Amino acid sequence: MRRSTRTPRLVSARPARLPALLLSLLLALAAGGCSVKYSQGQALEQQGRWEEAMQAYHEALIDSPDNPDYRAAFQRSEKVVARDNFERYKTFLAEKSFRKAYARLVAAARQDPSYAPVQQEMAKWERVLVSGQVTFKFDTAQTDITLAQQIQLVVRINTPNPGETIDADVDIDNGTFFAEDLLYNRPNELLTLYSINSIGVELTYGRTRIKQFTSTDFQRFINVRTPILDNLTGTMDLRDGGTPRPVASQRVALPRVPISGQAERPPPNPHYSLQIQGSRILVSTPPGAPSPDFTPRFLYVNKADRRVYVDFGRYQVQLGGRRQRWSLRRLPLVGQDYFQRLARNIALQPYFFYREGVFTYVPAGPG
Repeated sequence: MRRSTRTPRLVSARPARLPALLLSLLLALAAGGCSVKYSQGQALEQQGRWEEAMQAYHEALIDSPDNPDYRAAFQRSEKVVARDNFERYKTFLAEKSFRKAYARLVAAARQDPSYAPVQQEMAKWERVLVSGQVTFKFDTAQTDITLAQQIQLVVRINTPNPGETIDADVDIDNGTFFAEDLLYNRPNELLTLYSINSIGVELTYGRTRIKQFTSTDFQRFINVRTPILDNLTGTMDLRDGGTPRPVASQRVALPRVPISGQAERPPPNPHYSLQIQGSRILVSTPPGAPSPDFTPRFLYVNKADRRVYVDFGRYQVQLGGRRQRWSLRRLPLVGQDYFQRLARNIALQPYFFYREGVFTYVPAGPG
């Protein structure tokens, strides 16, 4: 019988080492009377993993809402996480990553409403809704639209932040468009600087035998780019807060002022000036220049709630003339206002009230 020469393995009498988190959890459970989630939160807190601890404490509190220990632990962890979110907010803000920064600030404000630095920063932010309506008349023979896999009509809008634009998708059924924006610590007068950058169609091309990846192309029918502001004078006459007034009631009372604008092709980077006079914003362009239809129609300000609503009104984009070129013209609102349809969007309701005033853009003619 062949005898094995293999050296027998020695079995250690010491138990295998448990991960630190599991060991802490078992020790906490040994004390008795604690929920698993609460004990898990304690273990995570000891390791400095405060965000995870907060979540565990929150789940424990949901199971036992009257437990004072669970509530105290959850509130304690919330304050720590709020301060961490505020530090991350400052980092994103320095990087000009405004959306990421604002998300962290909102989280910090929710987690610790009493933290003064957070409330001071919240007062510097404004949420902006930009909307309007545009109708198109285009000939598919003039474009490569039929070759695209996906088609989306888009209005691109310049914001008061230099070089920044936002895109608003156009509802193909009714022509309405809207997009939300964020502004940080901007003077009131700069709220007037939203403008049309371009209007066109975003085409997404799919994979083919030759092309093995998708690509996106933006074909501009109207290409204003960034209008050049030569002068901005006057200050916004903002009323005191008071009772919020609904936008809908103001729209019903609009005077029947006809818009005699003709379809024109706006030049790229047109020059213009703004003069704020009370509740009017006079828009001037150089002699011989097309109408300044790239500006909004109305600006609704709700500083008390940190909300601004920018309304571009109604447009028509059409193809015509001897050269078959695209042109733009503004359409009247009275009797054809798109706002009633937009107002049905419940998610946008906070924007549809104003406190400090309504400002109307008025073409002042050349000069």
